[in-house]
Amino acid sequence: MTRLFSVLLVEDDDPLRRCLAELLRARGWSVHTAASGTEAVQLARLHIPDFSLLDLHLPGMSGLEVLRTIYTEIHPIPSIMMSGQASAAEASAAIDQGVFRFLQKPLDLDHLRRSMDQLIQHHFGEAGH
Repeated sequence: MTRLFSVLLVEDDDPLRRCLAELLRARGWSVHTAASGTEAVQLARLHIPDFSLLDLHLPGMSGLEVLRTIYTEIHPIPSIMMSGQASAAEASAAIDQGVFRFLQKPLDLDHLRRSMDQLIQHHFGEAGH
């Protein structure tokens, strides 16, 4: 039996957020979407997701700040971070802070799917399909 994961999706671009939410829901997963860092932390407190897919550059607080807040105030969750404008230093800082994978936008959806499957295999010991 395949586990149904709860995912926190944080993306300030509305069309991309809707597209990614549809992709995640098509896997049968529960998806909690946020357009800002503050909203993401509130949702994480309410739903305690299994993992997150989050943008680096967000209104209010950065994706790294969101991650740090969730790690310290709720509990550590595996995360895939994405950005279309990240510097090499920002991507490196994300990996140094425990981000499982850092993806460049525009996203290659097949690469995103493989990354999520690898995150699930690594952190939960099971297939993500």
